[in-house]
Amino acid sequence: MQPDAGLSGLKHERPDPGFSPLQHLFSPLRLGPVELQNRIVSTAHQTTLVHDHLPTDDFVAYHEARARGGAGLIVLEATAPHPSGILTAHELAGYLPEMAAAYRRVGEAVQPHGTRLFVQLLHGGREQIAGPPRAPALAPSAIPSQRFRVTPRALRGGEIEEIVHGFGEAARRAAQGGLDGVEISAAHRYLVAQFFDPALNRRHDDWAEPSRFLLAVVRAVRAAGPGLCVGVRFSADSEPARRMAPLLAGEADYLSIALGESPTYLGSTLIVPPPPLPESAILPHVEPFRVGLPLIATSRVVDVVEADGIVSSGAADALGMTRALITDPELPNKARAGRPGAIVRCIGCQACIAHYHADDAIRCAVNPRTGRERTWCRPASAARPRRVVVVGSGPAGLTAAATALAAGHDVVMLERADGVGGQLAIGADAPGMQAITHGFLANHAGTLESIDLRLGIDATPESVGALDPDAVVVATGAAPYLPPLPLEGDVRQAWAVLRGDSVSGRRVVVADWGGDPAGLDAAEVLARAGNQVTLAVASVTVGESVHQYRRNLYLQRLYRAGVTILPHHELVAASAGEARFRNAFAPELERTEPAELLVLALGRVPEDTLAPALRDAGLEVEEAGDCLSPRSLEEAVLEGALAAGRALR
Repeated sequence: MQPDAGLSGLKHERPDPGFSPLQHLFSPLRLGPVELQNRIVSTAHQTTLVHDHLPTDDFVAYHEARARGGAGLIVLEATAPHPSGILTAHELAGYLPEMAAAYRRVGEAVQPHGTRLFVQLLHGGREQIAGPPRAPALAPSAIPSQRFRVTPRALRGGEIEEIVHGFGEAARRAAQGGLDGVEISAAHRYLVAQFFDPALNRRHDDWAEPSRFLLAVVRAVRAAGPGLCVGVRFSADSEPARRMAPLLAGEADYLSIALGESPTYLGSTLIVPPPPLPESAILPHVEPFRVGLPLIATSRVVDVVEADGIVSSGAADALGMTRALITDPELPNKARAGRPGAIVRCIGCQACIAHYHADDAIRCAVNPRTGRERTWCRPASAARPRRVVVVGSGPAGLTAAATALAAGHDVVMLERADGVGGQLAIGADAPGMQAITHGFLANHAGTLESIDLRLGIDATPESVGALDPDAVVVATGAAPYLPPLPLEGDVRQAWAVLRGDSVSGRRVVVADWGGDPAGLDAAEVLARAGNQVTLAVASVTVGESVHQYRRNLYLQRLYRAGVTILPHHELVAASAGEARFRNAFAPELERTEPAELLVLALGRVPEDTLAPALRDAGLEVEEAGDCLSPRSLEEAVLEGALAAGRALR
């Protein structure tokens, strides 16, 4: 194994001879005193690669990889300018004296690549998710936050001046640390936005004036770091923000816009919008922020050709392509070199933001190197090609095949079905999974064209042994679980429904055990087909295993489709025409639901019989993915890459 600086094992390149140079995206851009080498920006996003509110070695390696990959600008993650503004236990603290040296360490890794380095200063105000113990939440007025269930205390006059001073001191440390700029977050209804939003600022003193706090902070930052580029981020779908933007002409060097607002469930979903929301959803909102300053726009901009067109049209001057860079740090270099087919595309699965919300280090379901840049190794290039047999074409199998192929080996893939994708393919056309599935398979199109793919093959020790493999990776996935319950009448698995075995005009109950996409997708598909659907959920939360932003959109679609949701109920039995459930918390309470069709989404069991049989036949075998234990896309991809690496040692 050897250290891995690229993503060669994640995607086999498909050449595109008709690709045109992206002259607009790769033209320089001046932001006040700073010039960017191109228009691709890694915007501020939390990595959780922080300890004691200071960057770790993994933090440095993470950002260095994106600078080496060619990003024009990296804005370091939201950093508290004052102790009262800490959002989480893993947030950078711009008020610490040690931050100047920490910034310099990051800059020494990033700036030699030609990438400019800024930091975002953010005070959460009442939007506080850290703790316990938590500092008292502070805001312009004592108005609760719906999403975090936090009620702040109204700031006192002297405290406001202290926080403004904190922004200035944090900017001074950024300048001392050699950073090129500071971005002030006035977005997502965090503290700065709380002051200029009349619904959140009900003060009766001088700070009641909407623009006063914003302008005070901008001027404090400018005064503390006169050589720094100073920018301000707004939420583009905020009417108060639209009123503030023109006031910054002559005050700031650029504006950055995103979508969404933290205090509400649907508003927060737009901060990191998942599919089926469209890519580049920011574009309809840019015009009010064209106030004579350069404009950075971000909201799941992942396609370099589209990004070039956006810059060419004048809609934005630079693009935040953050999730695209989380997935493929080398995206700028590949695009500049005319190799778009080598870019590993973000599929919008939300694994990155899910790790932040779980207080875990940043990861990517598509790229297992993300957050592991310092330690990840890939198999050494083959001195002599070996024959690798991969059984199963789901995410684990495809990743194993791509890893082996990238190392120069010959790959034979055996798949029992008549198509590839494994469990991903089952829900390929459901609204909640369509973009994720098709995006993942598109990333592996070059791999599938370059291996010996054999469909409709039920692998056995004899059929695998006949291929004379040097290594075998088994990634046979999982099957739906059928519980030992008295189930009579029309009973089908959710997977069958998602494969097209649907009905219309019937009363349907979907029994969902774990809150995963299968049950949610089946309920949505059946409701859209004209059925009267009840979704009975045994988990505490509907969609419990789905990231909250995707879950929010699932719930929106299910309610709009007329699905009745029955939480906290476990399936007990079914007979013709009805299904019986018991309350998960009060099991003596049972209820019966009319059910002309009962659909089961009760979990998965591993398809784990092949690997032991292959070992008994004397073959060297590695396993990956759900055949070991049913889990997530992210774990399947990680294990596929690791299994191939072990098999090729």
